Amino acid sequence: MRLVRSPAPAGSGRCDESTLQYLELERAAPFCANAACALHVRPSDAQVEGGGNWITLGDGRMFGRSRFGNTFLCDACGTCRGPVRLRRAAVPN
Repeated sequence: MRLVRSPAPAGSGRCDESTLQYLELERAAPFCANAACALHVRPSDAQVEGGGNWITLGDGRMFGRSRFGNTFLCDACGTCRGPVRLRRAAVPN
């Protein structure tokens, strides 16, 4: 496998501190900052696998998240369609 290097950024050659702070915020922040939303989970929570800015629920629904000011909200809450609720599996009688 060949190592591919990207060109160094223009300027001082160092990474911008604001970019590093943004990445740390992204890693530590709940997926959705709305505490009433079912997507108010962190990557370190037991029921969560993975991390990032996209989530797929067991029922197939997929949500992204975006930054609104200094807050991360899922697509539903950020566009005032949320909060997201989890659907319960049908229980056979």
